[in-house]
Amino acid sequence: MDYKELVENARKCLGKCHGCPICNGVACRNTIPGPGAKGVGDTAIRNYQAWQDVRVVMDTLCEKKETDTRLSLFGHTFSYPFFAGPVGAVAMHYSDKYNDVTYNAQLVPGCAEAGILAFTGDGMDAEVMRGATDAIKDCQGVGIPTVKPWNLQMIKEKMDLVKASGALAIAMDVDAAGLPFLKKFVPPAGSKSVEEMKEIIALMDVPFIVKGIMSVKGAVKAAQAGAAAIVV
Repeated sequence: MDYKELVENARKCLGKCHGCPICNGVACRNTIPGPGAKGVGDTAIRNYQAWQDVRVVMDTLCEKKETDTRLSLFGHTFSYPFFAGPVGAVAMHYSDKYNDVTYNAQLVPGCAEAGILAFTGDGMDAEVMRGATDAIKDCQGVGIPTVKPWNLQMIKEKMDLVKASGALAIAMDVDAAGLPFLKKFVPPAGSKSVEEMKEIIALMDVPFIVKGIMSVKGAVKAAQAGAAAIVV
């Protein structure tokens, strides 16, 4: 299968996603699924435009040797410096080809076999995290579960699953705090203070990644809370 065939086959499984030649957030602005759906819906559009100003400059005078794309992170070495991002509510956002559990069952080992890793998503259904952590456990911990900013009791329950999986790190997508289903959750879930994040991070003995940092101020707060890394 060549890349053209891969793309054509993928479009059959995308469902609500437009499958645009360029994934820049224009066609799906303010829609679900859509990478730029919050606020005025231009975040993904602006990000894509900003990336166009970045250029990799080739050094033409260098030693003749094989290019090394490996990355060492958290005591592990990966073949390439990029990972698969977490996707949740797969059936709702895309199509019924997969649900969260069957999607992660394909994604996690696929990434591990390719020499990288997958971040997995979270959801209201407890089976989502259970399925994700089972897939990561089957891959000897090569994967990073992403826990949403639930109330502390639910976070502890999710982290028990993460610990059992042997995952090499854990993440929390703090930018999910504005999601309606989190705000309406009982007991309340949502945004966390620095002190609350410190308490949460202290529950784990593996690197903790804070995903969804939007500013330098936010990055400083994540560092103060003890985060090992951030995702901007």
